[in-house]
Amino acid sequence: MYVYAVVSAGRSPETFRSRSGERFRLVRRGAVAAVVSERARPSAPSPANLRRYDRTMREFAERFPAIIPARFGTWMAEEELITTLSSRRAALASALAGVRGRVQMTVRVVAGRGSRKGDGGHALSGASEAPTSITGRDYLKARARAAAAARVVPGFEPVRDAVVRWVRDERVEHRGAVSSVYHLIPRASTDAYRRAAQTSADAAGLRVIISGPWPPYAFSGPE
Repeated sequence: MYVYAVVSAGRSPETFRSRSGERFRLVRRGAVAAVVSERARPSAPSPANLRRYDRTMREFAERFPAIIPARFGTWMAEEELITTLSSRRAALASALAGVRGRVQMTVRVVAGRGSRKGDGGHALSGASEAPTSITGRDYLKARARAAAAARVVPGFEPVRDAVVRWVRDERVEHRGAVSSVYHLIPRASTDAYRRAAQTSADAAGLRVIISGPWPPYAFSGPE
């Protein structure tokens, strides 16, 4: 079966249809449920199928109070899915509580001409260097330094300060000269967040592209 998402289903019916007429079913384990559809084979990752997947995720985000999108193309036997839900039920319930009533906003920051391509415009200052000691304390310190360095986006601090009141969680991804900052915020705060982020970016002379609200794609797994 094709697995779309893990959700807080509450008293939702066991089967339902999307706006396009596709039939879905819930596979439950306690308060946690997976949304699945019966298909002979998984969909190919074409642009049309990816857009259809996103429309489906958005519809699920409206239907259920909390949703963790599955990776596109997730394909499992029902027995395997039931085992996964059972063994990870506590962790999944915790993750669902974290995204409940929240959406993802994405801020893409384009580095200036002077930034080095391939590192998102920032240097990791030794974050990738091998530690000189193997003690647990030194290992954790190195991990903390690497995590802090990964969050560095040159010029972004004014934007981060302007929206921090709404941000429950943050993820940062660097690809070439573009850094993507993902923020998990309350669904009702998207307009205020967008205004504050754009105003602060303009004042700082920062080139940004703000998009959302999205389902919490960037918060579906460990950081």
